[in-house]
Order: sequence, then C-alpha cells, then structure tokens
Amino acid sequence: MRLLLVMPNVVSYEAFLGELGDALCADGTEVHLACSPVNFASSHANRLEPFATQKPGRPTIHPIAFVRGMNPVAHVRAARRLRALVDRLRPDVVHAHFDAAIFTTALARTSNWRATIATFHGLSFPILNGWRRMAIRTATAWAVRRFDTVWVLNSENRDLLRAAAPGSDIRSFQSAGVGCDIARFVAPSKADRDASRAKLGFSSDDCVFAYVGRLVVAKGFALTVEAFLQFARNEPKARLLVVGSSDPLHPTGLTSEEEGMVKASSQIAAVGHCDDLERYLAATDVMVLPSFREGMPVGLMEALAMGVPVLTRDVCGCRDVVRNGIDGIVLRDCSVKNLAEAMKQLAESQDMRRRMSDRAVADRDRFSRRHFVREQQEIYRACQWQGQAKSSGACH
Repeated sequence: MRLLLVMPNVVSYEAFLGELGDALCADGTEVHLACSPVNFASSHANRLEPFATQKPGRPTIHPIAFVRGMNPVAHVRAARRLRALVDRLRPDVVHAHFDAAIFTTALARTSNWRATIATFHGLSFPILNGWRRMAIRTATAWAVRRFDTVWVLNSENRDLLRAAAPGSDIRSFQSAGVGCDIARFVAPSKADRDASRAKLGFSSDDCVFAYVGRLVVAKGFALTVEAFLQFARNEPKARLLVVGSSDPLHPTGLTSEEEGMVKASSQIAAVGHCDDLERYLAATDVMVLPSFREGMPVGLMEALAMGVPVLTRDVCGCRDVVRNGIDGIVLRDCSVKNLAEAMKQLAESQDMRRRMSDRAVADRDRFSRRHFVREQQEIYRACQWQGQAKSSGACH
C-alpha cells in the first residue's frame, strides 16, 4: 500500500504520528509525508534531520508550505503542489490531519484520487461567536464533504460535524484519540523527581503546578496565570511552571500589568517550548489546563501516565481524559476564583494528590498509543480494499 499523510508541519507528524509511521513502514507500507518543513519555534529545526536523507523504514518527506489562517492565495498555491504530488505518487490512500492541511487537501482533491480521508484533531468553530463561527463552520462543512470519510477524536465533535455536514461519513475513534507514548511518560522515582526540581530551582516541599501548551486564551493560559497569582499570594511554597511558547496568530490574554507580574514573580518559572516534557512533568505535582475546548488533549494523557493529577475545565476533550475526583478535578464553573480555590485544595491535600496519582498510574494503559496505531492500521486496510477503484464512496 502507498500512503500519503498530509500534515501542517513535520513537528506535528513527529509528535502525533511518528509511531504510526514507523509501524506502517515496518509492515511494508510505502509512507509519504507532505508537510511544511518549518514551524514557529526555531528549536524544531533539528526534527528535520532524520528526513534529510531518505533511509529505509522512514517516510519520504515532500515539503509543501501549508499555512494557518485565512490566506486564500497561499492555500491555493499549496493545493496545486499537493495535487501535482498526488498525480505523481498515485497513493492508495491520502490522509489529511489538522484544519490547515485538511482545507488545502479539500481544495486539491480531484475526482481521480483514490480513498481520501481526514482527521480533525479538534474543532475551532464551536468556541467562536457571530459571523466568525458561521464562516468557519461553513468552511469546515464544505471541506468535510470533499472527503470520503472524516474522523474526529471524540463523540461530541462527531455529532457537531454530522450536524454541520449532514450525509457525510463522520466517525470517532474507539481509542483515546492518538494516545501517548506511555513507555516514555513514566512516573518518576523520588530521586528523579528531586533532581528535576533541583534543576528548576524548586525544593522538595514546593507544590508545583504546571501549564503545558501554547500561551493563548483558548487554552486557558491567562486564566491559569490569574488564578495562580490570586492563590499564591498566601502560599509561599506554591510554584507555577509554564512550558510552551506564544502563538503569533493568537494573544495570550494577559494585560501588560499581568505580564510584568509574571516576569517579576519568583514563584513562576517559564521555560518556553521543550522537547523533553517528561523532565518537567517529573517535577510537577498538578497539571493545569482550563482550555475552552479540546479534541483529545495529549498533554493531559502524558501527565496522567506519569501520575500527575490534572486540574481542568468541564469541556469537550478534557472531560474525556480526566475523571473528576478520581485522577483530577474537572471544574464546571472554571472562573478565576474557582480555579484558584481548586489549586488551594490540591496544594493543601497531599493525600488527595497521592490518591489521584496512584489511580492515574494504575489506569495509564488506556492512553497507550498502540491502541490508536492498531485502529488506524485497520482503517487503512479497509480504505485500500474498498478504494482501489475510483469511487466517491470509498471507505464508506
């Protein structure tokens, strides 16, 4: 089978589909990857090295400059390059991931393509309002109809897409989204925990909260900072570890005064983007992600796999991963006040944190990426079998 994966950038491939690509290559599948070779953070440049020279057992990379945001000219330019690539490779299956690559693939597709499927890792229109919500919903529905089958990571997004694009074949995975690498994200020993904290300047008796992700409003970054600043006034042993970088397309949500407070605070450590998240999670007592909406957040799975309880919002995706009162706290009303109170509750109860940590570790296999890899391989086999002949109903 010849498979073409279409991704916004090589970093997304490595983070979410690397294990799948390796498994497919090992099974004899000819895997090609169309993606942008660059990302926003310059530290990602080293991720291109494995693809610099084609080696057996690795996908063949085809650089295409996919774009984020509404840039019709750039989308059309990328679509032309993708169409030419598909005409040359004639893959059995084309699989697009994430909004930017999905929209470009929808533009590029012609009637002679074989099985063409897409996976949305999250939906943006549900958290928008007014004309923006309507415009993005309409564009998303149009793109969905250009694919044989569309996959989403949870049942709520499946139902939303079915309502937006009636008659389209839209399905959700049985696995926990793309899962995570549980062999990499393992609960640390006390020695490893203390060593990780020492490198960050934290003591063994500090209570460390961690925010991991893009520093944007939609992920709850500003809410996390505001709640922590409120809670930490009377908690000198509280610490906030911020792992992630800003996004040029979206604001952080912090005022200039709050940004100054973050920089001046001895209780907040911002380390930027990292490629070794497990080292920072090893120093963490509680992960905080009050996101407004998710697909199936990998960062929360990685935290729970390491035995780090999670404090999150009761929204799509987050509530699919975190079990309220079992391995974390899921807030229905995630105001600054309520988030600060939940931080205080967890900081003051080491027994609660330990109980949640133990349960998270005990049930960590539910997040194993091998479940996703196995399910995705079965999907590709079905697509190949049903899509050899040109048919608009391929993969149904």
